[in-house]
Amino acid sequence: MINSNDNTRLPANIRLIIGIASVPSLLLAVMLIISLYEDGLNGISAFEIIYAIVGFIGIYIAITGRRLF
Repeated sequence: MINSNDNTRLPANIRLIIGIASVPSLLLAVMLIISLYEDGLNGISAFEIIYAIVGFIGIYIAITGRRLF
């Protein structure tokens, strides 16, 4: 089993790739908030919510550089 040190951070190029890949998820999160405000929960599926949460996790990883696992 590989021991990971909590003080190690991801390299900057990997963090940049994760951050760029998370942008569409964040745009979906904004669209979900607008849809929630205008139409309520009727037009929002569970997949959209999970995809938006994955985007927030990706941005967290990109900003802090910490691994979640």
